[in-house]
Amino acid sequence: MRRLFWLSVGAAAGYYAARKSSEAVEQARERGLVGNVTLAATTATKVAGSATKAVSAVGSRARTPAEPAPAPGPAPSPASSSTPASSTAASTSSPSTRSREVRP
Repeated sequence: MRRLFWLSVGAAAGYYAARKSSEAVEQARERGLVGNVTLAATTATKVAGSATKAVSAVGSRARTPAEPAPAPGPAPSPASSSTPASSTAASTSSPSTRSREVRP
C-alpha cells in the first residue's frame, strides 16, 4: 500500500513539473532573447543583493559585544600609524638592507 501511495505522489509531482516547465518554455519564447537576458540579469542582481544582506547580517552577529563594528571611511594614512620613525626610515630602504622589526 505504501508503494502505491508513493507511486501516485511521484506521478502527481511529475505531472506538475511537466506542466510548469512547459509553461516556462512558452513564456520564454514569448519574451524573446532580450527579455530573457534582462530577466536573468535582474534575477542575478536580486540574488547578489540578498547574499550581501545575509553575509552582513551574519558578520554583525559574529562580533562580540566588546568588539565594536569598524567605522566606515577611508583607511588610515601611513602618517597616522603608530610606527616609530626609525622603522619608517627602514621601510623606505631596499628590501635587501631592511632588517626585520620585532614587535612585542
